[in-house]
Amino acid sequence: MFLEMDKSDLLKIFVSNLLDTNRGFSYYVDWRNAESYKPFIIELNAMNSLIKCSDFDNVFKDLLLKIPTVVATFPLLFALSKAERDNVWSGREVLKIVNSELQHEDDLTFSFNFKELKNGLEMNEIEKYLFFIEQIGVKHLLLNLTEKSLIDYVIGVLVGLDSNGRKNRGGTAFEDACFPIISNICQPMEVSLLLQKQFKVLKEYGFQINEDIADRKADYILVKHNKAMNIEVNFYNGSGSKPEEIIDSYINRQNDLERNGITFSLLTDGKCWNNVSKNQLAKGFRHLHYLLNYNLAKNGMLQEIVESIFN
Repeated sequence: MFLEMDKSDLLKIFVSNLLDTNRGFSYYVDWRNAESYKPFIIELNAMNSLIKCSDFDNVFKDLLLKIPTVVATFPLLFALSKAERDNVWSGREVLKIVNSELQHEDDLTFSFNFKELKNGLEMNEIEKYLFFIEQIGVKHLLLNLTEKSLIDYVIGVLVGLDSNGRKNRGGTAFEDACFPIISNICQPMEVSLLLQKQFKVLKEYGFQINEDIADRKADYILVKHNKAMNIEVNFYNGSGSKPEEIIDSYINRQNDLERNGITFSLLTDGKCWNNVSKNQLAKGFRHLHYLLNYNLAKNGMLQEIVESIFN
């Protein structure tokens, strides 16, 4: 039905059925990131002994003598990114603090290497970590802000920091939304579906792949017998996206792929493709063999495309 339509009519359907957002439920919080505290449950529960503690300094020193790996929980208690935490835990990096009140630069370096902490701490090192939590505010947190459970606070910190990961999730959110549509088409047709693979993977299927495209990565590659198809999936909002550059780049991609015997389809959506960019979109419909958005894909156009190629 869709493939038999006039391109101008298809363009009208495309523009009238654009998505306002690509955000699904998984966009807002990746709860796997919020579970980063679990390897330190013992240490965090031990830290609960410092909450509202009237003899804080002495209890802190005694705690670090008995359980030195408590120090490894400190990067969870303030705003370090996941990458920074992993680096200081593994010993690839140390935490350096600039403080004009300190005269010795050595005192500005703090290690949270989990393996090294297992070997125990000297009293001078414990004094240094006491100074650290005082200056960075963790002592204030434990004495004046936390009521019962440090773990509850840590989960809150991790959920808050996870907002920094939304940019990356935004880039894959539309791919995640389109995957069930593509997968449900491929499975009954016994079409192999490859995700985020370089085109050189097609050499394993008997294709002669030009080195110009061999190392390029595809969102989806569909393969069956001696036929292959690349589906690129992208969502563009209204800011920072230039329709003319987008369309031209995909026309070039289609031409490169066709020289290698690979069919190309662009599945794209978002406010970028409103009436302001209609001329560029019309250019896309003229030059790209298969151009569709989420609603067109969901309502059968992608099914028609895949069947026309692999049947």
